[in-house]
Amino acid sequence: MVSIALRTPRVLADLLRQHGGELDPGLDRRTITALAAPSAEPNDAALVPLTSARALPRAGLGARLVLVARELRDRAPVGQRWVHPNPWWVLAELLEDALVLWTPKEPPAIAPDASVAKSSVVFAGASVGPGCRLEAHSVVYGGVQLGARVVVGAGAVLGRAGFGFAHGPGGSSRRIPQLGGVVIEDDVEIGALCTVDAGTLGPTVVGPGSKLDAHVHIGHNAKVGARCFMAAQVGLAGSVELEDDVWLGGQTGVADHVRVGRAARVAAKSGIVSDIAPGAVVAGFPAVPRVRWLRRMAWLMRAKGPAT
Repeated sequence: MVSIALRTPRVLADLLRQHGGELDPGLDRRTITALAAPSAEPNDAALVPLTSARALPRAGLGARLVLVARELRDRAPVGQRWVHPNPWWVLAELLEDALVLWTPKEPPAIAPDASVAKSSVVFAGASVGPGCRLEAHSVVYGGVQLGARVVVGAGAVLGRAGFGFAHGPGGSSRRIPQLGGVVIEDDVEIGALCTVDAGTLGPTVVGPGSKLDAHVHIGHNAKVGARCFMAAQVGLAGSVELEDDVWLGGQTGVADHVRVGRAARVAAKSGIVSDIAPGAVVAGFPAVPRVRWLRRMAWLMRAKGPAT
């Protein structure tokens, strides 16, 4: 993911007075000019939000400046922490003063051979690649990039702000701006009434050759690999990562920040709440190896006795 620049540089001492929290000694004079995801390239002037244990990068945080949830203070580098009880509240305020990763007033770039239905809407700042087909009533928001030969089904919505809200004092809430856009790579097919939400600090990505059935939802910051197949009503929460060649059966749900390994197979109606190994075949809720799930179901049926 890339960093998102702030319109106005902010001094940490000023932010501390505004929002509270605890700042490690020696950081009060530091100035931040950008916000960055934990996976972004190191930047001494960028603030990295760390809001849940699942969001911890596998390679570690190094010496980055971190806005960290209070319960994770011991998981962040000492001397680089701004500890806060409501980090998303702070992040939402900062994102309201940040620059999107595209030009919002720039007319959409639509390839000459793309087919766009008259009832479709393509917003400024979007790009539609060669050979794409946008069916009736589809919506492509600014910041969405469609590669070559992408099919967007009727009523699908790409690039709208994701379902992200910060909770603050007194039970108040505010929407978290989603400024990262969406990247749909070559030869993707998106079924009717699908939704792919914009990322927060970088784009939500659907890899080349992936196919989405109708009513599939891809949450903000998700990364879908190449040649993934998702049957109807699959839902990916925010920051899910599907590696290449994953197949998800209908009505499967995947919890936030979970990684599903390459070529894994998931049975319909499964609930994935933890990482799935490459090549695994799983079923059930919570999802377990399919053979184990079948044995468990057989035991339950025997325990209940014959159906009446």
